[in-house]
Amino acid sequence: KQDSLSISDAARGFSKQSIAALIDKNANISNSELAYYFANYNNSSAILDAINFGENVSCGYNSDFKEYGVISFDLNGSRQVVPNYAVPKMNTSTMSGICAANNSLVLSNKSYYSWTTSSGGKYTWTVNNGRIGWAASESLLAENTNQKGTNYKWEMRKASNILSDLAQGKSVWGYLYSNEEVLSVCEKVGISPGFFSIDAGAGKHTYLLQESGKTINVDAKIKQLNDINWIEIGFKEGDTFSVYGKEYAIDSSGHINVSAEDEFTSTEIKYPSRSI
Repeated sequence: KQDSLSISDAARGFSKQSIAALIDKNANISNSELAYYFANYNNSSAILDAINFGENVSCGYNSDFKEYGVISFDLNGSRQVVPNYAVPKMNTSTMSGICAANNSLVLSNKSYYSWTTSSGGKYTWTVNNGRIGWAASESLLAENTNQKGTNYKWEMRKASNILSDLAQGKSVWGYLYSNEEVLSVCEKVGISPGFFSIDAGAGKHTYLLQESGKTINVDAKIKQLNDINWIEIGFKEGDTFSVYGKEYAIDSSGHINVSAEDEFTSTEIKYPSRSI
């Protein structure tokens, strides 16, 4: 990864002893909080991973004095900081884009990817236990922008939220984003209408994307169908359901057993006639 990382010459010019003095006094930084940074002073990858995959990562600074602020994170129960000016920059040209193959989006957990905005800008994204989005080492130090709409930050936040919800097995609710927005984000990463799956560090999740952009959580639907005791509500053993083109008969316990791994050929669910 070394070829995709860099620290400015100016930052390299500071001695470890002078670093604490340069940091904004309001940050109240102690030497113990700089321990991780000092220990990994020449290990850019370790510093980036701690920031991008750490817990409770935050950055507090006056935007006029950004270079004197710090990014803080929790590590093994203690708060650690890295000076903003020393956060390594990453080269997105060495990273893979986020792209599905055969409507299956598989992303390596705790990894870096490149994201290209509609205006052509390239940014570093991370995958972290089902959370997909702009790397904290970049986003926390980006210029402040509050404009909604075509702004690249809003565009990336929307895509990040939609993909993260899908990667965590959540339903993408229509009141947060329109079906058109969901469809656009899916198409951007190579997902077309039909069944698709996503696996990004939080298990594999299966959905059905309709032409309108509406998504159906196939895993949740299958669980619902499997959990119901159909005999108790008027059906009988042997009655057959057609679930997404595959037939399933009610067994003696009153259940059907559908799996998301089955080969589906239809987008419809057909119920048997109920006994009267």
